Amino acid sequence: MLTSLKKNQYLIRELVGRDVRSRYVGSLLGIFWSVLNPLVQLILYTVVFGIILKIRLGDDVSTGSFAEFLFCALLPWVAIQESTVRSAVGFIEHSNLIKKMRFPLETIPSSLVFSAALHQLVGTSVFLIVLLARGSLEFQYFALVVPLFAVQIVMMLGLAMLISALNVFFRDVAQVIGVAFMLLFWMTPIVYPKAKAEGIFQLALDLNPLTHMVEWYRFAFFGSPEVSLLGLAYWVAFSLVIFLLGRTVLTKTRRELVDLL
Repeated sequence: MLTSLKKNQYLIRELVGRDVRSRYVGSLLGIFWSVLNPLVQLILYTVVFGIILKIRLGDDVSTGSFAEFLFCALLPWVAIQESTVRSAVGFIEHSNLIKKMRFPLETIPSSLVFSAALHQLVGTSVFLIVLLARGSLEFQYFALVVPLFAVQIVMMLGLAMLISALNVFFRDVAQVIGVAFMLLFWMTPIVYPKAKAEGIFQLALDLNPLTHMVEWYRFAFFGSPEVSLLGLAYWVAFSLVIFLLGRTVLTKTRRELVDLL
């Protein structure tokens, strides 16, 4: 898989570039929207949760603390949701291209993953500027963002390959994925701290690998909350398993998949 990605890196770059350009074609601001969108989101979260609702985190009375807490989790969440949902119809949308030539199928879900990751990086850059201006960034643990992002990419690739292949055989998969992410959003501590959950809900959160991803990202940015090495190992193991599963399903069904498109 890695050899194929390296061999077809030029094609993946072209697909990512085309995807990014298609989002902003005809707009006056163009690619600048990828910077403006996360900035506007962060401002809205600060106004709604910090000023209007006056939601605070523990003893922190600063206006933007909850917005930062929320936005830190939303950045990776949106990237995962976008790449997975779009990958569900990736092969179908590119069926003409796949049928006309011997096409490396893994490049399509990979390009959607890297496109979503690129927008996450842009949003993270905007977020960093805001944190630096507010003095909220915890420099001691910030280097953890790099390996965390790498694990996230592995997970996204696995999910994208798996879902894109399954949806060719079972066209309801794309609809199921949309509903699943709506449910998963509330089963992940994005808009609330994990410490607020109790009993069976705490167990449900611990079984969700995205919980540990979110918690570790917040730890890398803010040095809190307390995180679990066991939870990190669980998320890493899940990412590797889903990557291997996605690669295996795509490899084993390649011939039948092309025939059905």
